[in-house]
Amino acid sequence: MYILVQHTMTDPASAWTRAQQSLGSLPSHLTLHHCFPAPDGTKGICVWEAESIPTLQGFLDDALGAGARNEYYEVVNKEGVAVPPSLQLA
Repeated sequence: MYILVQHTMTDPASAWTRAQQSLGSLPSHLTLHHCFPAPDGTKGICVWEAESIPTLQGFLDDALGAGARNEYYEVVNKEGVAVPPSLQLA
């Protein structure tokens, strides 16, 4: 599944440093497709692929540490333009 994670960084320097360090040790069952940080580093949105939200959350919350608050959402695709399946027009 594709998962969008909205990050709010309460300690941007620490959280982004930890994020960079964790990229070298990503488990093979997690794939980071996109990462879009705000210019000041206080916000970020990333698109991941993982088996489930709890699987990703178990890795990412620990990897980023207390300097980041992360909100997780399942999304339809990783490309960015989609209509929710329940609302698709015929």
